[in-house]
Amino acid sequence: MKIIILITGQAGGLQQVKDYIPADYLLLEAQADQKGLQMLTEIASGVVLIDNSLPGILPWLEKAQSLRPDLTYLGLAGAVDTPTFAGAEYFYDLMPVPFDPKNVRLVLKRTLERERLRWEVENYKRMHAAAGGPTEIPVANQTQPAAQRNREKVLCEFSRALNSNFDQGRFLDLFMNAVLELIPVGKLSVLLYEKDLAKYKIAAQRGLDPALCASLHFTPFAELFLWLSREGRILHPGEITKNPTVFKDILEEMQLLQATVCIPLLAHGQLVGTLNLGPKITGSPFFEGELETLYVFCGNVAVALQDIRLHHEVRNQKLFKENILQHMNSGVVAINKEEGINTFNPRAGELLAIRPQEAIGRDLRLLPSPLGDLLYETFTTGAALRKKEIELPYGRIHLEVSTYRLLDAAGQPLGSVMIFDDLSPRKMLEKERRQAAQLDVLNKFVGQLAHEVKNPMVAVQTFTELLPEKYDDRSFREFYAKTVRQELKRLNELVEQLIAFSTPLTYNFCIVTLQKILALGLSFLREQGLELQTVPAIDDAAHNLKVRADKTLLARAFSYLLRYLFQAVEGNSVIHIAVSTVKKNNPGCSARILLYDPQTKTAPAGIEKMFDPLAAHPNGYISLGPPVSRKIIEDHGGRVRASLTKGHYLEIEIFLPLFPGKEGWENESPQNNDC
Repeated sequence: MKIIILITGQAGGLQQVKDYIPADYLLLEAQADQKGLQMLTEIASGVVLIDNSLPGILPWLEKAQSLRPDLTYLGLAGAVDTPTFAGAEYFYDLMPVPFDPKNVRLVLKRTLERERLRWEVENYKRMHAAAGGPTEIPVANQTQPAAQRNREKVLCEFSRALNSNFDQGRFLDLFMNAVLELIPVGKLSVLLYEKDLAKYKIAAQRGLDPALCASLHFTPFAELFLWLSREGRILHPGEITKNPTVFKDILEEMQLLQATVCIPLLAHGQLVGTLNLGPKITGSPFFEGELETLYVFCGNVAVALQDIRLHHEVRNQKLFKENILQHMNSGVVAINKEEGINTFNPRAGELLAIRPQEAIGRDLRLLPSPLGDLLYETFTTGAALRKKEIELPYGRIHLEVSTYRLLDAAGQPLGSVMIFDDLSPRKMLEKERRQAAQLDVLNKFVGQLAHEVKNPMVAVQTFTELLPEKYDDRSFREFYAKTVRQELKRLNELVEQLIAFSTPLTYNFCIVTLQKILALGLSFLREQGLELQTVPAIDDAAHNLKVRADKTLLARAFSYLLRYLFQAVEGNSVIHIAVSTVKKNNPGCSARILLYDPQTKTAPAGIEKMFDPLAAHPNGYISLGPPVSRKIIEDHGGRVRASLTKGHYLEIEIFLPLFPGKEGWENESPQNNDC
């Protein structure tokens, strides 16, 4: 094991070097005092890095050399070069200042190689000197009557430890008391694996220096833990003396723990930690019966420690989830497989007017309908809901509900959970937004409508003022009559469109042919002075197709759409009207009326805004014609859509259901509706 002890002060020059020491070194820190000397005596081998610029360091260094002359000492190059420093002979090497990561690693590597060579030489001498003498058995084979007598007492202590109520600190204290009752040792420690740190640390100890224990930590790849995990048995002096060279790193780690025996804490094949025992207070060897009893104890202790850790993890997860549920803005209700409520957070209580204390443990029928039915359906069928909007009869509360089925590890249903949110604030906000949008539309439309009304009124007023002066002029009177009549019709059209758009219409339905409706729509345009160019005759199919409609209003709808096309055409463009029947992929027979201009191209943006009441039309005027047309056609059970051909020519399609029966389409039987 690579051990480095830093002897420095609070603001010493060695504080920076800690960042450059590799991670595979065990770094211990101490000061130049009595505790620092004691730490030197507790390691088997290692490197001592000293800040020799500290005041009064020379006397301490002399004491350290007298106590542990076998350790390797390093100093700072800058302090040693000064003429007043007299302890340079104690250092094996010097650390260059300022520190460089590469130089620090090279010096440490060279020093560590020297330390390992020294240890190998001393170990060889010890083995050669002991070759002719009797070999001592550190673990005695004899039984110990005193241990047999204490076993019952130890079992009582150990049973109290297992009943520590998931308190790890108390459990370890009782466990160490039981160990000391069985084997009286002077030093005792328990190392446990810390999952968050990924290291083994001392969790409890007796007789060790707390400062040393706080700084000691071992990775899972340390030789001691690798051996215990691999072998799964007790490591005692008898094992080490067989081959001390192989156990060099392990011996160093055991000496840091001041232990002569290490017992693994194994649970389900995993090394949870180790029990480390120092020499007995009497100096006598360990007996096999004692170690076997401790090994059995340690197996139970390892399982108990895992149970304690699992208990705390589950408890922390439970508290974490409860905190989430307590502060969620959504209501959460869950049921178990017995159909009882086992989760009911405060937000659910607020929305459902039920106290959580009264709901937990009760049957799901406590929940207002249909929440209980939805939970039960999800539990029994597995059908989950995703943001389904429901309205509770009590209080008329609108909720957005999602349900999920809960499964165990084997995929069997454990229950179901429901998460719901109150939609009332959202709906109120949406309502306010719609009202604001409607008010904005109304304000804009009224402003634009005022301009549209003003234009014909200005013309009427101007010609009316000129009429007394030019009354005798026949041509003026004719022009006046024509202009005023057109402008008044334009005003009447705007008023009619506004009424049709803003209020429900009253329809006078009758059976009529499409030819009459289209002809009436064209006559409305000609009355307004629009010399619309169309195909000379409407398709013959329009004479045979009959619909149930309000002839006047539906003709108005066609005239509004034709007027929109008339305003968009250029030059001598011709607007075509084609009529046909749709007999496939339609519920019932429908008539298709196609209005199109094959010469004038239209931008896609114009199609998107065609049915917007605030959109500016091709000639810059406003009109509610297309929106009113769509409303009238949809009230007749039809639909209208505008699209562009590949050449960007505008097409308007109108679909209307045909009237079946004796007055319906020709050559069709009323009973045969499969069109």
